[in-house]
Amino acid sequence: MFVKPFKVKSNILVTGSERKRLKQRVQAQFGTVAEAPALAELFGNKCKVCVVKIVTYGEQQVTVYTSEKRPIFFEVEGKLLPTVYTLWACPELVPLFTTHPAVLPKLANGADLMIPGVVRSGNDKKSWGNYGKEAVVGVNLTSNRAAVGVGLLAHDSEDLYMCGGHGVAVRMMHVFGDKLWGMEPSVCQQVPLLGATQAVPKEDDFPPLGGPVEPVKAVTAVAEQLEQVDLEANGDDGEASDPEPEPESQPDPDQLIRAAFLNAIKLHGKKIPLPLLTSTFYPQYVQPELPEGIEMKRSSYKKVGTFLKKMADDGIIQIKEEKKGVEKLVAIALDHPDVVSFFPYKLRKPEDPEAAGSGGAGGDSSASTPLLLTKMVEMYAVNEPTEKLFGAVGVGLGKALDETQVRNYVKDYVGRNKLMVPDVKLVNLDETLQQLCGASPGQQLSIPELCNIVLRTMTSTFEMRSHKGPVTKGGKRAIIHLTTATRSGNKKVTLISNLEDYGVNVAEFAKAVKLGAAASTTMTEVPGTKGEQLLVQGNHIKFVFELLTGTYQIPKACITGLEFAKEQKKKKKK
Repeated sequence: MFVKPFKVKSNILVTGSERKRLKQRVQAQFGTVAEAPALAELFGNKCKVCVVKIVTYGEQQVTVYTSEKRPIFFEVEGKLLPTVYTLWACPELVPLFTTHPAVLPKLANGADLMIPGVVRSGNDKKSWGNYGKEAVVGVNLTSNRAAVGVGLLAHDSEDLYMCGGHGVAVRMMHVFGDKLWGMEPSVCQQVPLLGATQAVPKEDDFPPLGGPVEPVKAVTAVAEQLEQVDLEANGDDGEASDPEPEPESQPDPDQLIRAAFLNAIKLHGKKIPLPLLTSTFYPQYVQPELPEGIEMKRSSYKKVGTFLKKMADDGIIQIKEEKKGVEKLVAIALDHPDVVSFFPYKLRKPEDPEAAGSGGAGGDSSASTPLLLTKMVEMYAVNEPTEKLFGAVGVGLGKALDETQVRNYVKDYVGRNKLMVPDVKLVNLDETLQQLCGASPGQQLSIPELCNIVLRTMTSTFEMRSHKGPVTKGGKRAIIHLTTATRSGNKKVTLISNLEDYGVNVAEFAKAVKLGAAASTTMTEVPGTKGEQLLVQGNHIKFVFELLTGTYQIPKACITGLEFAKEQKKKKKK
C-alpha cells in the first residue's frame, strides 16, 4: 500500500478529547494488551499526536496517526492497524506470523505473504491459531522476533488450514522500509534485534516452505549425549562433576591502544607530516583505529601524553617539547622491531560515516540521510556463537554488519592471528574458529568457505540505507539534464531529469528548491521515458546546479544544461 510515494493532504494536531477517543478505539480493538505502559507512552500528554490525511499512489484515502512525527497507527476502511514502530514498542499487540528472511525483500516490493512462506510450529489445524478473516496480524522473521510488516488475514484460520498450502495468507498493508516507515526521515528507526523465533537451519537443512521447522539434528545430538550419561549413578562415588567454564578474559585496553598506535604508524607512517603536534597526531591517526568503547582513561596510562611518552621511551617515536605544554612529534622509527613485526589491519575508515558512526539495528537514528533515496540491505548481527570471533576485532554483541564488513573482519582476524598458510592459501583453524565451524583440529578452510560459514551462523536482519553513487546504464554513467522550456503565457520553467539515477529523494529535493528559490514545483511524466521530471516555475538553472554540486556532492561533469542559466543583468555605470 505504501511502496510508492503518497500525497499528504493535511497534518493537524489532535486535541485532548480526540486523543482520548483514539486511545479508547485502540483499547476496544486490541483488548487489554493495548493498556501496556509502552503503548500508553505513545498517547501521553507530553507527546505531540497528530492526524495526517494522505492519498496513496492508488488514490486510496488513508488516515495516519503520528506521535512525535513517528507514525503509530493508520486507518483503512474504518479499521486501525499498528505500524512496525508500534509493534516494536508493544510486540504482543497483534498475533505474529513468521516467515524466512529471504521473503522480506519480496514483501518490501509489494508482494503479499503466501501460505508456503509461513513457518509454523506444526502441521495440524492448531498451528494456524484461531483467527477470523481480515484479522490484523504482524509478520516477523525466523531470525528476529521483531515485526517487519503488518497486514490482514486473507482467510480465517480454518480456511488457511484447508487451502492445501496454496494461496495468500496475509495481505500486506505496511512493511519495514516503505514510504510510511520513512514518512519522517528524521525519526526513522531500524529493526531492533529481539532474538530468533526459531533456530535458523543451514542451507542444506532448510525445510520446505509452509512446513514445520523440526529441529531433528538438535534432538538427535541431545539423544546421543544422553546415551553417554550414566543415569543410574546415585552420586555417592561420582565425585567428578562438570568443570565450571572459565570466565573469558576481557581485552586489555593497554594492548588495544598500543595495537591501534602501531596500526596507525604501519598504515600512515610515511604520510604523516612531521613535525606534528601530539594533540593533533593522536585524535587524527590513532583514535580512529581504536575499537568501539575503548578509551584512554580506562587504561593504565590515563592520559594521552603519558602513553606517547611511553612510546617515545620504547624508541618508536621521538617527541620534542618546544615550550611548556606544547609537544611535537618529530620522528617515527619505521624500522623499529615492534613496527616491522606488526601485522596491519583495517578497522574502519575515518571518512566512512557508515562504518565509523552508524548506529546498531535498534538505534533511534536513521542510517540514511533524508536527502537520498533508501534501499533495503541485508545485514548480519553478531550473536553468541560469533561473539568471541568478532570480540577479538573490537565488534560487540548485537552489532549489525553488512556482508562486506563481515568478510573484512574475518580477514582481519585471520591476519592478526597469522592463521593463513601462504603456500596453499588456506586458513588453519584455531580453537575459536573450530568451535564456530564445528571442525576438527588440523582442518583447513579457504577464506570464502570460512566467511560463508560465519555469515550463516550470524543473525540475519535488514536495514534501510541510502543509495551511494550514480546508477550506470549500459556501462555508462547517468547524466542529470537541466533544461528550460516555455509554457502558456510565455512563462519560463526549469526541467530537471534523471535525479533518481543518483538516489536523490525527489520529494525532499523539490522541497529544498521550493524554499531556496521561492518557486512552485511539480512532477511531470515524460512520454517514452521511465521516471518523472521535476518542473520548477521560472529559470532557476544556476540555483539547482549549485544545490546538486554543493549539498548533494554530485560531480559537475555529471550535470548538463548550465548554459541555459539566466544571465545576470549588468549594472549601469553612473
